[in-house]
Amino acid sequence: MRRFLSSKKSFGFILVALLLVVVFAGCSSNVAQQTDSKTTASTPASVLHPASNSTVAASTEPLGAFSLDEMGATNIVDVAFVESKMGDPGWVIIDGREKKDYDKGHIPGAVNYPDSIVKTLKHPMDGRVHPAEKVAKLLGEIGVSNDKKVIVYGTKGDYHVMCEMAPVYYGLQEWDYMNGGYEAWVKAGKKVDTAPVTPTPATFSPSVKNPNMYVSTAQLATIVNAKDANYYLLDTRSKDEFSGKGMAGIRAGRIPGAVNFPPDVNLDSDTKAMLPVEKLAEVYKEVPKDKTVILYCHRGCRTSFAFMALRALGYQDIRVYEDGFVVWNMWLELPVDEEHFLNFRGDLKTTVEKVKAMETPSASK
Repeated sequence: MRRFLSSKKSFGFILVALLLVVVFAGCSSNVAQQTDSKTTASTPASVLHPASNSTVAASTEPLGAFSLDEMGATNIVDVAFVESKMGDPGWVIIDGREKKDYDKGHIPGAVNYPDSIVKTLKHPMDGRVHPAEKVAKLLGEIGVSNDKKVIVYGTKGDYHVMCEMAPVYYGLQEWDYMNGGYEAWVKAGKKVDTAPVTPTPATFSPSVKNPNMYVSTAQLATIVNAKDANYYLLDTRSKDEFSGKGMAGIRAGRIPGAVNFPPDVNLDSDTKAMLPVEKLAEVYKEVPKDKTVILYCHRGCRTSFAFMALRALGYQDIRVYEDGFVVWNMWLELPVDEEHFLNFRGDLKTTVEKVKAMETPSASK
């Protein structure tokens, strides 16, 4: 019995000692945190957020000068133009859809990535553009060399196939988009093929003419925190995402200062083809040409239509925030307007539905 009591006392002393260690550790941690907060309160966000080693845009230096004149062409082309390039050895036509769609019918001579072009040239998880060597290898496998020009198409209205302009960033001389997608080709009565095309491998040597086309998180944080009036931030996500109702990460909302231009503003509501230039001019009339325009969405893909539209309108300084809101919303120290947090009580779909229900006026009112 005495041994038992003795062992109980010993255990009690040990437990108390452990609790004291935890308490003092917590206190010292709080003191350390208070000290850190005093010393880092004025530290720029760019220092607090070193670039990820898995992103193309990794610079922590101030954003440098840039002009689209330095980059390859990105044209919006029609069915007739594409037809005129069929069989031309200087051109490669890429069907950007998944293989199951490609096998049902495609433009004769068009090559295809089995898992779709966007899931090939960009990381399937966070949508970041792959590094230069990997993109070069993938372009070469499908027959694209430095002396080739490329036309890409997908399903009508599918911005994913442009892959955030990655091929142009890596030095491709021309990266054109067939307006209206495969549906426009079929509607025009053009010939289709179902036999797969085996590309002749080529060598593509990447050459980044100006890395400032892609903006890093550190660079954008500096611009946003400074409220720099030389920049115009254009959010190409949906209205719900922009207003904090659409959830696709830990936080909903938008980057402070951004203006919303969802992808559909660029498209004809029936054909899902991009609008003619005169109508695009009306859409973007409030976007100043004398500022640096930085585009962003969740993973980068939805920036494509705005990029092509603005370039067609003569804008020269258009950049893309490459990490996108998928990264921005996760770094909690970075500011978000209309900030709302993901509620893990229940699934994400239910949470979003509840928010929408709260915003919908009741029938009785």
